Amino acid sequence: MTKQLRGVFAIATIALIAMAGAALAEPVKIGPVNGSTYSGRVNRETLTLKVAKNGSVTVTLPTAPSFCQGGSGPVKQHTKSVPDPKTHQLTATISYSAVGSTHVFAKVTVKGYFYTFGTSTPVFQGSVKSAFTAKGSRRCGGLESFEATKL
Repeated sequence: MTKQLRGVFAIATIALIAMAGAALAEPVKIGPVNGSTYSGRVNRETLTLKVAKNGSVTVTLPTAPSFCQGGSGPVKQHTKSVPDPKTHQLTATISYSAVGSTHVFAKVTVKGYFYTFGTSTPVFQGSVKSAFTAKGSRRCGGLESFEATKL
């Protein structure tokens, strides 16, 4: 085998090892991208995470996910979110009440992390847990995982 041919094989081997390492790369926790919006689907609804330029996050979900049959009328949302800059975890609580009422009939907790996979689009991976306060609807609560991608 010639010296030149051995060099080509060595370069090809190094390239294959580098590509395999990139393909097996673990997700990297990152903070939210300031000034951006992430969007994903939860129980047929669109969940949106809006990241302000200062890093605060507002989470919106039109209705509390119900894991049984039923429906509701117009609702108001009240969101409290707490991003942790050290762990890149976000926990948000959304309370739902009927329009014209102060009685909270459902609470949703959104928990998850902001990730990136190498050079791909940043994502938020997490879960949504819903709980209803009325006796008959308590069984309608549930837990669902989701992924929201940066728009």
